[in-house]
Amino acid sequence: MKRQPPKNADKETRKKLIEAGTKLFGLHGFDATSTRALAQEAGVNLSGILYHFGGKEGLYRAVMEQGIEAKLTEIGPGMLCVVATCGNPSSTREELLESMRFLVRTLVSVMLGSPESRSFSQIMMQEQIAPTAAFTLFHDGFFAKVHGVWTTLLGRLLNRQDSLELRLRALSVMGQLVIFRVGMSGILRVVGGDRLTDEHLECITRLCIEQVEAIVAGCAPETGQAEGGR
Repeated sequence: MKRQPPKNADKETRKKLIEAGTKLFGLHGFDATSTRALAQEAGVNLSGILYHFGGKEGLYRAVMEQGIEAKLTEIGPGMLCVVATCGNPSSTREELLESMRFLVRTLVSVMLGSPESRSFSQIMMQEQIAPTAAFTLFHDGFFAKVHGVWTTLLGRLLNRQDSLELRLRALSVMGQLVIFRVGMSGILRVVGGDRLTDEHLECITRLCIEQVEAIVAGCAPETGQAEGGR
């Protein structure tokens, strides 16, 4: 039987449970987070998880779906810029590089500059390390889309057809950004603070951009126009 749309009180309960799930799944992972802890964090009855989500797995999936949607909305402008630039056959090398710079700035801002995104970023990292039944949702709904944008962009900049090497190179570029999220505790020790400041974020952005530009410069000669696949 199809579940009826929740009333206002039900919507609030769902919201609280998803917020609790985002926090606790991010801190402890799926297996180590109990339904009792989730209900207590949300301040709702334990039965609410079963009623609204069918169980812990359903709540986790709802957390993933909402988090993915939010993340894609946040980084959407950067991705759309790259897609539009790469989709234009007449885009110059500098225009492609500028779209790359905008994408890096967007990713750094979303991944590292937003405290609200920290818990869900931790969930995504845990899915990479110890995949759950929801891994396909994360991979197809988010990771593959970001990876596809980077692969297309590097293909244009390096004048390379799609290949395993190009896809792996795209992963290596993404990795230089991800390390600042995965290794946050160690990075804070390096910078000597309890958070990344605007100065830190600007420096990380600049270094990541410089490293991508160095890869492009080292792998493809500069031309007036970068053409992928030819």
